[in-house]
Amino acid sequence: MEQNSELELAIDACADRLDFLNQTFSTLATPTTLRGVELWRQYRTRPPVAQSEALPQTEEQQSAVDLKSIAIELLKKHSLEDVLDLLATDYSCEMTLPELIHLIGRQQYLIALKRELKELMKNAISFEQVATLWNDLGRPSFGSPTWTSRAISLLAN
Repeated sequence: MEQNSELELAIDACADRLDFLNQTFSTLATPTTLRGVELWRQYRTRPPVAQSEALPQTEEQQSAVDLKSIAIELLKKHSLEDVLDLLATDYSCEMTLPELIHLIGRQQYLIALKRELKELMKNAISFEQVATLWNDLGRPSFGSPTWTSRAISLLAN
């Protein structure tokens, strides 16, 4: 229970800061940032019983869920970079690699990396070469700023 209250205090602080930025730099504020502050404050003013309910999903959030499932399905057959290209051409959704990873989640990112690593290993690509390739592609690593052969070897197991 205490952990939730600490989290809520942290989110309150974030909402306050976002509200300040929205007000100070109103030309940079977006409907999403404005609505985010509004939704959080509505959530916090609800009676305690109602707070356990999920926030209502907007049309934008619903389309993000659909896009997430599309991206995950594409990742089963394509590389991360190919998925970015397919989303851009077939679904008119331009995004960066970090945005794609955020959309699909850490677990799906890990699954995609392991699947690709297995293919690279079949072609006798060394861990060092994989690390260099993934660093060149700008793929975020786990626990360090760049991929290393050790991190790749841990991923292979």
